[in-house]
Amino acid sequence: MEERKALIIQKIKNYGILKDPQWLDRPDELVPLWVMLEAILEVIERFDPPNRPFD
Repeated sequence: MEERKALIIQKIKNYGILKDPQWLDRPDELVPLWVMLEAILEVIERFDPPNRPFD
């Protein structure tokens, strides 16, 4: 299980989804809702940038 967590954390660092190392250093602790929402919004904005034209 630890190898799986390390792989996930490495992917998060590579993609730059979470920039706060405080949450990446403690994978077993619960994170606040705002941290999860920030990560989700970061992913959404990468796939659908807010300033992209519609056509």
